[in-house]
Amino acid sequence: MMTRRIVLAGAASCGLVSTLGLAAGPRNYTVDMVTTGSGADRRMEFTPRILRIGVGSTVTFRPGEPTHNCAATPGMLPSGAKPWTGAIGKPVTVVFDRPGYFGYHCLPHRSMGMVGLIIVGDPDGGANLLAARAVKHPGKASGAWQEIWDDVL
Repeated sequence: MMTRRIVLAGAASCGLVSTLGLAAGPRNYTVDMVTTGSGADRRMEFTPRILRIGVGSTVTFRPGEPTHNCAATPGMLPSGAKPWTGAIGKPVTVVFDRPGYFGYHCLPHRSMGMVGLIIVGDPDGGANLLAARAVKHPGKASGAWQEIWDDVL
């Protein structure tokens, strides 16, 4: 039989565990730029395509092939955030120092749907989200962004 004390102790430990991740502070993450499949099933993508991180965290975008890069998508950054553009075929590391939605893409393959989203901290869903969702995208990127927003919102 479960006593009230055991239930309360379990609830308290769950609360402690859920806040430990927040207390740990910024972390380092990796997003891979890859090409999967072949022929008609060939896809160029970021893995993971959607990443949630804490403020101050660092993400390294790592190309799996020499034809990929990562760049911030204009209009899809929080106010005051610094845009980035990595060199083709080279990793680029970005520090995310403010909360918000950060859209990014591969310059050569954006129209093929090679896009992704970093969600930093607990964004308020205000102007940054509205602006990011209003950005027009070329080719298959438009459908890829619809899938991303469907997953996130």
